[in-house]
Amino acid sequence: MECEESESVGIIRQRVRDTHQAFRDKRRSLARDGHRSRLQDIERNLKAPSPEEFFQLCSQLKRQKNLETLQRLRLGLASSQEYVTIFLKCQGAMYALVGCLTGGDSSLQREAACVLVNLSLGSEKQCREVCQRVGTYLLTHMDNHNPDMQDPCAWCLGNLCGNHKSVCNLLQTQGGEDAMVKLLQSHSPHVLQSAAYALMHYLSTVPHRIEAVVEGGAVSRLVQCLGRVEKEGGVAEVGWCLFLISTHATLCSRLLDQGIIGIAFTTLEKLINEQNVSVNAVTPLVRTLMNCAVASPGAAVQMCYRSEQLVRVIKALLYSPNSHLRTETLHLLSSIINAASDESETGKCLVSDLSLQVRLGGAVRSALAARFTLPSQDTPPRDIQFTSQSDFIIAEDISPS
Repeated sequence: MECEESESVGIIRQRVRDTHQAFRDKRRSLARDGHRSRLQDIERNLKAPSPEEFFQLCSQLKRQKNLETLQRLRLGLASSQEYVTIFLKCQGAMYALVGCLTGGDSSLQREAACVLVNLSLGSEKQCREVCQRVGTYLLTHMDNHNPDMQDPCAWCLGNLCGNHKSVCNLLQTQGGEDAMVKLLQSHSPHVLQSAAYALMHYLSTVPHRIEAVVEGGAVSRLVQCLGRVEKEGGVAEVGWCLFLISTHATLCSRLLDQGIIGIAFTTLEKLINEQNVSVNAVTPLVRTLMNCAVASPGAAVQMCYRSEQLVRVIKALLYSPNSHLRTETLHLLSSIINAASDESETGKCLVSDLSLQVRLGGAVRSALAARFTLPSQDTPPRDIQFTSQSDFIIAEDISPS
């Protein structure tokens, strides 16, 4: 009797285990199938539509404004300028996109702004058309204190401005300068990066507007931004804006008054402590410091007074494996020493007292030696020409990217 009861209990337990296992298997199967369907959707969404499909999406947007259509349009516009042409030629598509941008659905608003970011990758004529249609709306969103909208709208402005003078002139009449400078007060690092990106492309395209932008308060806000942006990309874009300002000798004093020397050296220290030094972030800061040292009396002496920090930064960059950074740093060091020594006897004594020659001599010799390589047997030797560089580094040398 006891054996029969024991066997029946074992059978019941086994059935329960089998039931639970079957339930788990079914649940896993459902979950797997669900993931498979989502992966198929992701694959389809990541695949750029064909031109025919893209035109259908443009027409569909006129009838039905939804998130998926906007996402597919954004993907297509990023793949080729041909899609920009298709979109702008599709009657009513731009009107529908503006409706999404100005409507009440926040998710559609942001996605429409992201579509515009890629739509602004077209020709100057196409960008001018886009700016005429949506420029004022972009500026309105930039002023609405919503970081989710400020970020793509400022990014879009940067794309519209890049090498397009007519667009920059139009944007100026719409109030774009004040909007970009005002946005540099944002507390969001992503918004700051996009605002600096927009201002960088604007100033590099219409450099005659630099003094007007400086009068609008850009210098103090850019210098403050340098300490608040988080990623190397943000440092690079803010740095190139500062560099463009420093190419005007009369404006270097503004940079000094706002503490550019301290914040630039501190930022350079952070950059050289990174595992992979960002050349695009370091270069504009080095050039800004060099322009200030050459243009403003007393600037080079101020840099020398930061002797420990100066030596750390210069030495690290001179030992950099990147030849461009070594060359830029040699120019900076020579500019600081020459400017400080030429200013007064005090400056000359300061350079001597700091023992810069002893402390940096090895790094300088290493950087200079790295500039020369032995010619191959098949290559005839060339004459080595030494040139002096006492003037400003100007924007044509290396363009902001």
